[in-house]
Amino acid sequence: MAKKNLLISFTVVLLASALLYLAPRYPATEKTSSDNQNQASTKTDSLDAIVDQALVNLQKGEGSPMESIMAIRRVLETDPNHLKANFTLGALSFSTGQYDRAVERMNKVLEIAPDTEEAYKILADALHKSGKSDSAETVIKTYLAKFPEGQFVQDFKNF
Repeated sequence: MAKKNLLISFTVVLLASALLYLAPRYPATEKTSSDNQNQASTKTDSLDAIVDQALVNLQKGEGSPMESIMAIRRVLETDPNHLKANFTLGALSFSTGQYDRAVERMNKVLEIAPDTEEAYKILADALHKSGKSDSAETVIKTYLAKFPEGQFVQDFKNF
């Protein structure tokens, strides 16, 4: 049973990492000039690169896992609304059983990017595992209303 939970957690983190790596970059919300836009894009790209490298290090077992996590946390110190960093830390929190932290991070992800289906899934699972079934049901209902054809519809219907 523990081996199965570990495998599921690892799969969630791996899937989340892959999805985040393939996710489109979000442009700056305020565009005052092409220079500012280019600077914001460069900054986002460099922060994304830090998160990507931390994930690679975690997946390959290179360096200390805490070093990778701290690198991602430094990204959030620079940009508290960095989508990939929030999602990654939320997924890692979930996979290590830190459900309250996963809930915080996934709520932040949904605040930044409300169409992030994976965040609804991890949020609902984290709420359920932390004994907050009513809140999990609310998240599921919100997801099903927002994404009637979404990728987690079957999972949530069997919840």
